[in-house]
Amino acid sequence: MTTILLVHGAIADGSSWSKVIPILQAAGHETIAVQQPLSSIPDDVAKVRSVLDGLEGPVVVVGHSFGGVVITQAAHDAPQVSALVYVAAFAPDEGESAQSLGEPFGPLPSASHFSIDKQGRFTLPQDVFPQYFCPDVDPGEARVLAAVQGASDVARFGFVSGPPAWREHPTHFVVAENDQIIPPDLERFVAERMGATTTSVPGAGHLVMVSQPQAVADAILAAAR
Repeated sequence: MTTILLVHGAIADGSSWSKVIPILQAAGHETIAVQQPLSSIPDDVAKVRSVLDGLEGPVVVVGHSFGGVVITQAAHDAPQVSALVYVAAFAPDEGESAQSLGEPFGPLPSASHFSIDKQGRFTLPQDVFPQYFCPDVDPGEARVLAAVQGASDVARFGFVSGPPAWREHPTHFVVAENDQIIPPDLERFVAERMGATTTSVPGAGHLVMVSQPQAVADAILAAAR
């Protein structure tokens, strides 16, 4: 049996995997969704690594969005990891940040809507959250996701990656073809650079695991084989 470790992104929480988890469990896999503090990338990495260090292999580690930055660090030098899955995610190489990785692709319209509080934490205003973060999710469900989003540190955009775990483990990537948060071209670029087994999901927004959980679960299950 393979253990599946799910790592959420910024302005989200572990419940963003709630539709994928039952599919993975039904396939016989122990599944754990980590709740990161979102206070900094190093804090998130420490949380994920603390959970990972308590698991015996094989473990498939899955990261969504900024969770891709986190798993790139947390799964480095972790022999129990059998594969990585990036879901509409950043996947930096050593010396790169999410910001530098994204610069060649230009900003999306959503970038101008993020709100930053006095503590230097960002969220997406609830009135535009459904439009940009999950346009293909049921409107009522999208409003709930907007309400429970976790404020995240702005500094994570400039966090510089160390040695990347994706150079050490087989990788899979799920491209959200209608992503309004991370450019789909960026997703395709990092997937190709990693040599990842790639699944492209037409019409999918950034929260593809909520709108099309079967497609995401199938990619994770393929990594677990």
